[in-house]
Amino acid sequence: MFKVTLDNLGIRNTIVLDEEEKPSNIHRIEYLAKVRNKPIKPLETESLNGRIYDKIVFMNDVVFCRNDILELLYQSEHQQSDVTCPLDFDTGTSKNNTISFRDTWVARDLNGNKFKKNFQVIVSHEESMERFKKNLPFQVQCCWNGAVVLNAKPFYEPINLKFRRSNIKQNECAASECSLMCNDFWQNGFRRIVTVPRVLLPYKLNHFKLLDDHYKMDPIPSPKDEKIKYVDGPETVWCVGLESNNQRDPDQPGKHVKYTRNKKVI
Repeated sequence: MFKVTLDNLGIRNTIVLDEEEKPSNIHRIEYLAKVRNKPIKPLETESLNGRIYDKIVFMNDVVFCRNDILELLYQSEHQQSDVTCPLDFDTGTSKNNTISFRDTWVARDLNGNKFKKNFQVIVSHEESMERFKKNLPFQVQCCWNGAVVLNAKPFYEPINLKFRRSNIKQNECAASECSLMCNDFWQNGFRRIVTVPRVLLPYKLNHFKLLDDHYKMDPIPSPKDEKIKYVDGPETVWCVGLESNNQRDPDQPGKHVKYTRNKKVI
């Protein structure tokens, strides 16, 4: 049905369906990296036909509205950012349906610290927190948060980035494939990474209603106020590794690690 709709709209598309489950002997991140690499495969064949794309949109199993994705696309252009993310949420263990930030394994602020679940103190970086309070996009070291707009350039030659598992031989912290993609972006000079707090994405349809109490009726910021003045990245980031094969959640103690040889943002 989706393909028929796209075809009727004249939108080029490739639909890939795969019901393959993760084999028990394959590491979770190795498997997820393989899955995420499938939708970027058509970039190769498209480029051979002279079609080069400037943005890639990834969406997890989130519930979203059209304007959520349009806002991320707009901000990626307005901020000239390489990675542009929303905030995702669930209710965690809350009994009163209080929403809390979800993607704490991946999201890192400009201090290199993980985002907190509590939206009232979501990041430790003071300037970022002030922008968050004003509903303004803010710079981060890494994010994914259920959906992301990526600069497509590093996925082409000569860089040819791919999602991957951590390098075991080099004792690289066993982070998420999304965290490692952020680090690889930094390493290759694509260091403008932005979170857009105005876009909040749940994973359940009934959680949409919970946003009513969260959204503030503040005036929409002007493009000038929204514009980020980029600064250099942190020296290290907090990493909590997942090393075991048959494990879903991180199983290693957290530690600060180097993530790039050059943290300068131009």
